[in-house]
Amino acid sequence: NHEYTNGELMWEDYEGGNPTKLQADVEMEAHGGTVIEVARDANGLIRADLGSALNRRITMTTPINISGPAAGHDWMKTSNDPYGTMVHGTVNNCAGGITPWGTVLTSEENFQGYFGNLMYLDAEDPRAAVHERYGINDEGSSYGWENHYGRFSVSTEPNEAFRFGWVVEIDPYDPNSTPVKRTAIGPFRGEGATFGHSPSGRVVFYRGDDQRFEYIYKYVSDGAYDPLKRGMGQGLLDNGVLYCAKLNEDGSGDWLPLVHGNGPLTAENGFHNQGDVLIKTRIAADLLGATKMDRPEDMQQNPVNLKIYVALTNNSERSADDTDPANPRAENRTGHVIEFTEANDDAASTTFTWDIFLLCGDPADESTYFA
Repeated sequence: NHEYTNGELMWEDYEGGNPTKLQADVEMEAHGGTVIEVARDANGLIRADLGSALNRRITMTTPINISGPAAGHDWMKTSNDPYGTMVHGTVNNCAGGITPWGTVLTSEENFQGYFGNLMYLDAEDPRAAVHERYGINDEGSSYGWENHYGRFSVSTEPNEAFRFGWVVEIDPYDPNSTPVKRTAIGPFRGEGATFGHSPSGRVVFYRGDDQRFEYIYKYVSDGAYDPLKRGMGQGLLDNGVLYCAKLNEDGSGDWLPLVHGNGPLTAENGFHNQGDVLIKTRIAADLLGATKMDRPEDMQQNPVNLKIYVALTNNSERSADDTDPANPRAENRTGHVIEFTEANDDAASTTFTWDIFLLCGDPADESTYFA
């Protein structure tokens, strides 16, 4: 992944938030990801095979298909894509994961920093509240690409930002394949998309929304994985359920389904279909009562004992009045790790138990806890 660029290190005359068109073009090509084949040389060292036909770049100008429940949604349509099914580019690619069918997943994390001018969108426009919930800038973006390309300005192209923040699936073994944004897995400032085991054969991917007071998620496919098939054709990432986590005070936990019609996710609250629920994932999780966490980042399943480990980066903004058993420290600057045990050790379960595994920091600090 090429998550972001440092323009001040790339050009002597770079002005933050106000690049030249050439600088903006170079930055857009420097984002995204690289597929590269490696091989061991005669000395056993791993080196890039620069002549491999599999090597390629996926950048902010690469055509990428949009699939799943939000594909074709009115808020996914733009002047360049009136059907809402194809977008140019992927940006701020952070942690991801691999699938058992041989493809790679990459999460578009802090996509909000590439869009600006929210203040010029009518405050009564229902899209404005959603953009604000994801942190789109009121004025200029961090990168200033909107100065040269209108699609990065919310006032010019109000829907373009909805087309980012997703998980992108890439087939590294087929250089002619088109990457796909899988909307069933949900959009947010996502960190990771890591595989979880289920005896049912259904596939599970764990994700964190890496911002203070945001949520833990997982996606469970409707169908089971066919180990005899590889590539992106199984459809398991387009048909399934996205859940957000509620960590109860007694150490139990519930995975709350983000499904249209479930509880408050109805037309009365602005959710007319499943596409609405997914585009407004954060707002939907708010209404369901998910537990606000201290920047949930990577999640990994231990392949031996099948427990899930959640890395919570930090939250210096949590007050003493705002702590809870799962986030027990105010001004949590060093973060913590929580251990999940899924019911029946099945990643597709809808309940779990949890415990604090590590309260990280200086061992001399009384608030740290190791195992």
